[in-house]
Amino acid sequence: MTLVLVAEDDPEINNLMAITLRLEQYDVIQAHDGKQALHLIEQQTPDLLLLDVLMPGLNGYDVARELQKKSSTAHLPVIFVTAKQDMEDRVQGLEMAVDYICKPFAVPELLARVRTAVRVRKLQEQLERLALTDELTKLTNRRGFMAEFEDELWRARRFGHPLAVLIFDLDHFKRVNDTWGHPQGDEVLKAFARVLEHSSRRIDKVARFGGEEFAAVLPETDTAGAQIFAEKVCEATRSLEIFAGEQRVPLTVSVGGVAMNVARSEDENREGSDGNIGVLANHLLSEADHCLYDAKEAGRDRAVVHVFQNAEAG
Repeated sequence: MTLVLVAEDDPEINNLMAITLRLEQYDVIQAHDGKQALHLIEQQTPDLLLLDVLMPGLNGYDVARELQKKSSTAHLPVIFVTAKQDMEDRVQGLEMAVDYICKPFAVPELLARVRTAVRVRKLQEQLERLALTDELTKLTNRRGFMAEFEDELWRARRFGHPLAVLIFDLDHFKRVNDTWGHPQGDEVLKAFARVLEHSSRRIDKVARFGGEEFAAVLPETDTAGAQIFAEKVCEATRSLEIFAGEQRVPLTVSVGGVAMNVARSEDENREGSDGNIGVLANHLLSEADHCLYDAKEAGRDRAVVHVFQNAEAG
């Protein structure tokens, strides 16, 4: 269900909006000032915010500005609710919100504006998912993977947990395209994508980097665990039953990876550490790529996983 935060200091109006939205099957959480609204947003991220402009302490504009400072909340759609109706206030409000409702409002108007904002938000989410998804395999693409990888890397650094990243390259994939054609090559890529999905846990992130190259990030995983996972994928790939007509298409994969432990960081400011996290993510991928090269040099169809020695860098 869609979760809506109602922040309004007038208890009668607050309850009217909450009851109205609940009758329309929305989940609703209620705040009575700006500070409480920010606290509730930290606990559970709503799909839409209805913010009264004139609240004690932090007003609605202040809350919107605070949300825009963080990448995790800057995208949240806001509808301002206010008795101020002059043009200047409307313009100021619409610079930070998707809509603006003036008091007193009619219930049908409130519901219509909420439905429109929710519909637009869902459309935006669908477009964002498409932009981060590989069309052929339906896995996350490289861009989406890097965002997920940096999130997991930040979490590992924040709490001092192990993490591993692996790169997979299908061996002699060009031969598949040259021998059986690109449509058959596409079937091979989709089959390997399913191998990665079936081999991974819910907390793991797998992606297609491009071409015949794939990647995985494994939270809470040390070197031994990463090696076991990589060898499991190698075995499953070796066992794939893919046929071109009556001829079986042989397939193997080479894997390179690194696992790391980081010292726990007390720095809770995610925004200030994003640059360092990006540098560290690229360094880890470079090391994993070196291990992939070693796996190929050693004869392919194998995994090489090392310990990342500079895990505290960045």
